[in-house]
Amino acid sequence: MNSQEQSNKALMHACAEAALLFTRMGEDGFTAASERRAWEGMAACAGVVIEAPSADARHAVESELLVPGLPLAAMPVESLYKPWRAPDGTVRASRGLYGGETAGHAQALFDACGLEIPQEFSAMPDHLSLLLELLALFLEVGNDQAADNLIRDHFDWLGEYDAALRDRAERAADAPAFDEAKRRALAEGIAFLRTLTMAVDKAVHARLA
Repeated sequence: MNSQEQSNKALMHACAEAALLFTRMGEDGFTAASERRAWEGMAACAGVVIEAPSADARHAVESELLVPGLPLAAMPVESLYKPWRAPDGTVRASRGLYGGETAGHAQALFDACGLEIPQEFSAMPDHLSLLLELLALFLEVGNDQAADNLIRDHFDWLGEYDAALRDRAERAADAPAFDEAKRRALAEGIAFLRTLTMAVDKAVHARLA
């Protein structure tokens, strides 16, 4: 196995593992992910250090940020961070809506691969977890061109997502509805998610350098 194949394999496993960390896994799922330190592969690919989050921190993020419609919601869905256009090309909103062009393109990619999107993601085929899983698939089958195209087309919004997470951290720190323990848990959980997002951004774009 040459160095490129080794890099592809490492990134493939890193994407598959990291994908779960952008979803609501529940207590059992997080425990399993923690035991195998699911974030370490992505950290290694990006050359960064990611500190393990506590169970309280993860629970706070899952209950406050990864639930659509809540005040602090920050869903990792590409359409939310890009202009949304109507079928005639006119801009309907600068950002903040599901079902944009990126969602349609992601859906077409899954359809072309014969992959069915889980029901809970039906309104968001451009969710980061699904994009990471699709990238892992392309790397696994050795389709480098498809992997690189996916990165160019669907991984250019992670800086905007990080900005949204930063905003939620600032808002949570002053939220009167949370006690001090909840504020600390949210700060830790959001910091973990921001570092992971940065690692994903760095690792996937390293392929294109």
